[in-house]
Amino acid sequence: MTYLSRRGTGRAPTRSLALLILVVTLVCAAATACTGPGATAHAEAVPSAREFGHATAVLTSDATALRQRRQLFDALQILTQRCMRDRGLRYLVTSAGPQPPTGATTADSIGSHSTPGYGVSTTLGRVNSGDMAEDRYVRSLSTAEQARYTAALDGRIDQATPLTLPSGASGTYGTGGCMAQARARLYGTVQAAFEDTLVPQDVDHLLEAYLASDHSYQTALGRWQRCMTDAGRPARTPTALIQSLQAEAVKGASASTLAREQRAAAVADQHCDAESELRRTGAAQRDAFLQHQPARTRARLEEVWQHRQQALARARALLGKNAPQK
Repeated sequence: MTYLSRRGTGRAPTRSLALLILVVTLVCAAATACTGPGATAHAEAVPSAREFGHATAVLTSDATALRQRRQLFDALQILTQRCMRDRGLRYLVTSAGPQPPTGATTADSIGSHSTPGYGVSTTLGRVNSGDMAEDRYVRSLSTAEQARYTAALDGRIDQATPLTLPSGASGTYGTGGCMAQARARLYGTVQAAFEDTLVPQDVDHLLEAYLASDHSYQTALGRWQRCMTDAGRPARTPTALIQSLQAEAVKGASASTLAREQRAAAVADQHCDAESELRRTGAAQRDAFLQHQPARTRARLEEVWQHRQQALARARALLGKNAPQK
């Protein structure tokens, strides 16, 4: 199994919790599949303003996107619990912690100056330690019971469907079990649920290669790096800065320590972003990148946007009527 990571040039992980990472089997389908061919691809047609705006939204991680991801996660938890209950099995809903603040700074956007921070929660430590109630419950089962439980939750190994991504990378995703059923209920199909994560992630990898050779972005990044070093907060990218805070949370940093470190880092980041115009430059170059993508790639991003809006509508309706059972 391969865990796909977010790009390292300017995007904070959309999925801040380990539980939000989708597991897929992906291999490079061609020699260029993992090297970013999008940097030189030619667009087949000029995108409409609507299509372009939706593609930009899908590739942008800001505070709104973080909060939407939390809604989708919470809804999936409820749907999974219902499915397992229907099968006569117990499923303990996992809390993803407090909602990311509306003013959170991300690797793509600068947030509130009055309450600077990234929305990194101490919940990360509990999740990654395997000390959540659901983890403890599964460990308490016998070997035979665990096998039955896992099959009900994740499906059988042979319940998989192939998926090819815009870069040419390909693999399979699971279609069995209650997790798949929950995704289908929320997104309409299991494929749409996986594509919501994997298609933007794949295009991000292509964008990473594009930005790595873009002079204007690299110049802005260099200014940001020097400024952050002068501020006593050296970091390679905004993404790396946020990931370092997440790593502290995973190690078990206290809430007060994490809050203090986040604030100091965000204050420096906001100042250095204003000095370097890193995020503004990144947004401009992302737009240039999208203009040169094949029409089919932009169409895939549009499909992701449409399915995500439908899933969010279902999640809001569900969350308005239900509260996860502990």
